[in-house]
Amino acid sequence: MQVDSETEAIPSLSLPPPIMPHRVYGHNYLDKNYLITVTVGLPTLSDTRVGRRGVSLHSHLSDSVLARSPYLPSPNRLKMVITAGAGVNAAPYTMSLPQKNVQDSFVFQTADLNTLYLEFSIYPNFGTKTIGRAVAHPSIFQSPSDQFIVLPILDHRLHCIGEVSFCATVTSPFQGVTLEVGGAVETYWKSLTLPQSGVFNPNPRTTLPWRHSPKSPDSIHTSPSIQSTSGSPMHTVTLSSLSGNYLHAVMQVTRDLHPVLYYDLLLPETSFDLGVADVTLAQFEALAKKLDREEQLIHRVISIQEWNKVLPRLMVSLSRFMQLLPAHLGLTLEVALSPINRATNQYIKHRLDPDVCVDTILRAIRQTSPSLGGALARRRIAFTSFSPQVCTALNWKQPNYPVFFSSRCGQIGVDAGTAVPSLALRDMGEDYYSSSVAAGVEFAKMNNLLGIFFDSGLLLQVPSLVQGIRDAGLLVGVHGDSSTSNVMVLSSDNTQVDAYIRDCTVTYLDNSGSD
Repeated sequence: MQVDSETEAIPSLSLPPPIMPHRVYGHNYLDKNYLITVTVGLPTLSDTRVGRRGVSLHSHLSDSVLARSPYLPSPNRLKMVITAGAGVNAAPYTMSLPQKNVQDSFVFQTADLNTLYLEFSIYPNFGTKTIGRAVAHPSIFQSPSDQFIVLPILDHRLHCIGEVSFCATVTSPFQGVTLEVGGAVETYWKSLTLPQSGVFNPNPRTTLPWRHSPKSPDSIHTSPSIQSTSGSPMHTVTLSSLSGNYLHAVMQVTRDLHPVLYYDLLLPETSFDLGVADVTLAQFEALAKKLDREEQLIHRVISIQEWNKVLPRLMVSLSRFMQLLPAHLGLTLEVALSPINRATNQYIKHRLDPDVCVDTILRAIRQTSPSLGGALARRRIAFTSFSPQVCTALNWKQPNYPVFFSSRCGQIGVDAGTAVPSLALRDMGEDYYSSSVAAGVEFAKMNNLLGIFFDSGLLLQVPSLVQGIRDAGLLVGVHGDSSTSNVMVLSSDNTQVDAYIRDCTVTYLDNSGSD
């Protein structure tokens, strides 16, 4: 009897029901500070203006330093330390010389551009004696963003001993935005969870190149909930509020800063080679009326299946398009802007500052949405772009709409099977972050983006990349040829993607129960 009573006293070992995954609404954004990105290195992978690395030292300096320090075990006996001026709460950024990476990025925030200056100091790898220094004046950060800059490095006798080449990108705060959950703006959510069926996978091949990337700057400010889960031995599942079909519209900005819908690099005017950034909104609308490609096309749409025929021909302002588009339809806006530092006669001549262009896009959306009235103003909106600078601005200027980075991974000029939009628009991103899968994932993690779109044919060659990208806390989407996209979408294992672009529609899949 005593044994029976002791057995009854043992508590039940049944597990409680699983808790709901923790949802994070929106993401971090700039309130009053400016986000500064200093990239030491060539502005694009194909740039031929500078035939050297980001830091170039005169040969007599390098030889003398190495001769005095033959006993040092490290092959990199010099280092560059980048330090922001007073009032900036950012740790100095150190890079070894000669530069190992194609680019090194120093990211920080500051409240005032007028007093911001940077010091590029050369030191021995072991020691504190300053060999040389270059100083970036505050006026550099007042000029259009993403300009390519070369500064001389001077020694203590003010002799030039080398040069440092870098790009400075300034992302300014967008006034008036707030993180609204259940308010007038539709705010997305995301969550990271481990599937119940997840098992330990000791396969060393799951250690992907972006897991321990030295290029991820410690000075970036990201949400605590998105801190890297790469150390987890179990596969993760990234869930979000995005589901169903969203219209996919390509957007550019005119010379007088009005966002418009247009799917090609050059305007359909045979007499001149002009892009959207070369004309004003009035000129753009006049050309659309002449070619019968204005808003009347929207009135002719009867079913959602007809949008894939209308959107590639449509030439209309973003504000007017959102007023005419039924509010229940979700919208994924691909922002296509020509980089300022791209100097090729094939492309448009007039350059616009991406930071200013993103301001005009967000302003147009804010001014248009209330006109729909009430709950209809809560339109589902997502952004994507093949430009890292545009993605950075879109994500850091507002907290409510998700942003995806798109990349063709250096497949410049290779037809990915997509007739529209024009491949020339997407091939303008030739920077480091557009060069590979690892670089793209690194950029998306560094800026706390929701996900990333790659070419379906590329991921099909290495299907294990899909789960590896998911383990980085990102959604995985594909664009490109429909036949290869079908394979990635219909896959029954961990290679199934989360979204795909086809026929001017972005479909976000619900993979919450896939594992």
